[in-house]
Amino acid sequence: MKQIVSGAFAAALLASVAVPAFAADLPSTKAAPALPAIDTFDPFLIRLRGLAVLPDASGTKLNGATLGGAKLSDNGIPEVDFTYFFTKNIAAELIAGVTHHRLTAGGSNVALANTTLLPPTLTLQYHFALGQLDPYVGVGVNYTWFLGTKSPALNGVVNIHSAVAPAFQFGADYYLTKNWLVNVDAKYIMLETDANVGGHNNLQLKVNPWIVGAGIGYRFGVADVAAIVAKY
Repeated sequence: MKQIVSGAFAAALLASVAVPAFAADLPSTKAAPALPAIDTFDPFLIRLRGLAVLPDASGTKLNGATLGGAKLSDNGIPEVDFTYFFTKNIAAELIAGVTHHRLTAGGSNVALANTTLLPPTLTLQYHFALGQLDPYVGVGVNYTWFLGTKSPALNGVVNIHSAVAPAFQFGADYYLTKNWLVNVDAKYIMLETDANVGGHNNLQLKVNPWIVGAGIGYRFGVADVAAIVAKY
């Protein structure tokens, strides 16, 4: 009897050691903890573009009479713009640049006015986000300052009044990499204002420019900004 009890005890002790060891060799059925998802949404976009500013001065009036052949000179300028994406489809864009133009009429090369425009434009855009190609449309507001306007032909300084105008936009970004892209863009600004010539408010100026451009852009996120700040 004593030998039977001793044998049973030994078998139980062996089983208590062997079972955990065997279980340790079995593959685990417990799922590995999920890694946190990495947010790759980049809300910031900065572009450098070359612009052609193409005004249409037809309909401009002086002393109530339409100026025949009225024309504002075209100009090409560099421009920097900033875009912030609220979502992958909705964004706001701000552009700024300075452009110089001369007003002529009747086919003459004599400038009725020389002026410099500062026309910041803010648009709210819808991006179609078609992958590598991202067409977009936008609508917004333009505010134009006319700076240093002079008119030797009209004997003095012309004071062209600053003006608010609606702006319409369409364009497309094409992503070369996750961050770098090329861009084409066109805006139409319904800009009309008036001016004082010789002390009288007698010039109604219709600018109504097309602004057509192309350039490159770089899109980045908060993590990129934090890395730059940490570096410096």
